[in-house]
Amino acid sequence: MTSSASVWAEKDLRIDFAGAVAVFSLDQHGKGHGLTHRFKGVDIVVEWQDAIWLVEVKDPENSRIPPQHLTMQQKNFQETVASKSLIEQELYPKLIDTLLFLALDRGIPAKPLRYFAILCLSSLDPVQLSHLQDKLLRHDGDWLKGPSEGWGKAFSAHIFNLESWNRNFPKYPLTRIGG
Repeated sequence: MTSSASVWAEKDLRIDFAGAVAVFSLDQHGKGHGLTHRFKGVDIVVEWQDAIWLVEVKDPENSRIPPQHLTMQQKNFQETVASKSLIEQELYPKLIDTLLFLALDRGIPAKPLRYFAILCLSSLDPVQLSHLQDKLLRHDGDWLKGPSEGWGKAFSAHIFNLESWNRNFPKYPLTRIGG
């Protein structure tokens, strides 16, 4: 499951995590990790010398979606964003299940842990992204923020769109492979 290659590519997207210790697809690009009937997994796990990144990507603007379905796909995703289901049924469960799977499968190194959700929908503005991030952190009783004295190691969760990801991480640009 671990890969020494730093490039993650799936469908219409590509990120080069140059300098990472390891980059791997937990869901093995849709093939699963053997326990997908129980554990949802984030798209990418990136291990750095000093941190672990868990990265989930949603791409309703994928150029490979047939044109006759693209508008409906984006509308459905916007409805998912507006409802509670994006947080409750996608982002939060993937984070929790990934943590549990990694802990049981290989242990989680004592490094800061960062969860990134990248929502490739250009109509999402910074205010909406911030609101979604707050909803994620407050979901299920605020426990992601940790005990009152904080977690024993750093943990953070962030939500970006393609533009804000590239602005915040210019060394690791998210690019479209296709047109």
